[in-house]
Order: sequence, then structure tokens, then C-alpha cells
Amino acid sequence: MSILDRKERNWASREHLILEHADDLIRQHGYLGLNLDHLADRIEYSKATIYNHFSTKEDLLLGVTNLHLQTRKELFSRALTYDGLSRERGLALGVADITLAQQYPHGFPLFQLLQNPSIWEKTSEEHQKVFANINNSCIQISGEVIRQARALGDLPASAPADSQILFGIISLSKGAHLLAQTSHTPFTTMPGFPWEALMANYHVFLDGVGWRPLQGDFDYVAAETRVRTTLFAQEAISPAHR
Repeated sequence: MSILDRKERNWASREHLILEHADDLIRQHGYLGLNLDHLADRIEYSKATIYNHFSTKEDLLLGVTNLHLQTRKELFSRALTYDGLSRERGLALGVADITLAQQYPHGFPLFQLLQNPSIWEKTSEEHQKVFANINNSCIQISGEVIRQARALGDLPASAPADSQILFGIISLSKGAHLLAQTSHTPFTTMPGFPWEALMANYHVFLDGVGWRPLQGDFDYVAAETRVRTTLFAQEAISPAHR
């Protein structure tokens, strides 16, 4: 290994260490509890070293979000390979989304925080590009599942455009994530709120656009169990349906 390769490997390893510990601090204490002096003590590097990797605290937050997004991309890519019906692959995307929400409950609030222009403008262009690339990849994977369904004839000719279906699915997901972070909402008393309710509404929506087989013609609860055990068993997350 050349000196340059070793330096790049050490750089990547150190950056991953920073992100892992920053992620843990945010999980425990929230964004306001992310103290860079504390972080430097935990990783046994100077605060200047952290700034070598991330130009601002906000840039570090974006780095953590990109870490979450990369996991999302990996799980979505896994869902795309599922050997089953097209709608089962769509179901697998939903399971991946819920799995991430359960693993990283602080992830969506962090994502939302970065949508604030005053936060985003303090992040680096380099990490903004990483964010855009991974986020677009996740959207493309989701769109590919819909395109496969149409090519296979699982979506009727009367179904909305692929982009409309994708928009509907993403809207359901983001709405559930937002409500899950809202303390004062009547939906908190709903049985299975929020993830069971989200999965149920995915199916209501997909039935509505005519994505076959419909719920009355297929056991999607059993399908969800198969998806979890074959694709996401290592994540060890409890199913949305019990």
C-alpha cells in the first residue's frame, strides 16, 4: 500500500469514527446536545481535527444525515433485489423505510433541521453533493420498482403516472414521520401508530392506484414477514404488523 493510499484510508477511518460518535451523541442528547469539545474527547482527537473533516457543526450534522442516507440506499437496493411480485418489492421499500425509522428515531428530525436554509447554508458544497447524490439514488430505486410494476402489467393502463404514484408514496412516508415527531396530535392514540398505520395506508394507496395483486387477493401480512426474514433479518427490528 502506498503512502497516499494509507493516508486516504486513515482519513476515511477517522471521518467514520467522528460520524459514528456524533450520531450517538445526537441520538442521546439531540442536536443541541452535540458538543464538539465532548465529541473530541470521545474520539481522542482535537476539535481542530473534526474541523479538518467538517467545516462547521452544521456540516457535521449533514455528514451524519448522509450516513443515514447511505444506509437507506443500501436497504432500498436490497429491496429492489427481492425475488417476488412487484408489489412485494414496493412493500420491501416500505419495510426498509420503517426499519430505518426504528433504528434511527433521531434521523428524520435531523433531516428536517437541515431543510432550514439558515442551517443548510452553513454546510459544505462537498457534503451537499453527497446528500443530493444519495437522496436521488433512493428516489431512483423507488421509481424503478414502479416502472417494473408497469412493465409487468401489475399496474393498469388507467393508473396515474409513475411520478404521481412515487409522490403519493413519499408523501405518506414523510407525513407519518412528521406525525411521529409531533407530541400533540390525536393520531397518537390510534392503534399501531405510527408504523402499523403507515403500512396499512401504503396498501390503501396502492389498492387505489390498482397495483395488483390487491389486498383482497394476496396475504401482504405474510409477505411482510417474508420480506423481513429474507432481506432485513440482520436489522432485528420488530415488524410493523404484530
